Amino acid sequence: MERHFPRVAADVPLVATVIGDRDVCALHGRCTVVSQGGLGALLPGDIPLGDVVLLELHFPNSPETLRVRATVRHSQRPNYGLEFLTLSDEARRVIARYCELRGRPTRELLINILRKHFLGEG
Repeated sequence: MERHFPRVAADVPLVATVIGDRDVCALHGRCTVVSQGGLGALLPGDIPLGDVVLLELHFPNSPETLRVRATVRHSQRPNYGLEFLTLSDEARRVIARYCELRGRPTRELLINILRKHFLGEG
């Protein structure tokens, strides 16, 4: 199976709000892998396949907390695969930039930053 978007390793705190038949539950966890199409997360609790959750994530490259809706596509507790249902343009931009930064080799990224800062390139 070919993926639409490349995945990158991540370490981002998140809160998944699950709305059940009788209650609302906020599960605190960590995003472990992310792409523009969804993410993998470590979460406590049991979320059934197909359930829709509201995710709140704070990526280090953005001052804002992103709020996105996602559906549970894979579950092997405590690991969950979540597919984004809706992404605002801003959320898409933040996630794409995070993936770009995390996907680059550190040395290449540092060289580009130094070139831009000292030589005005880029």
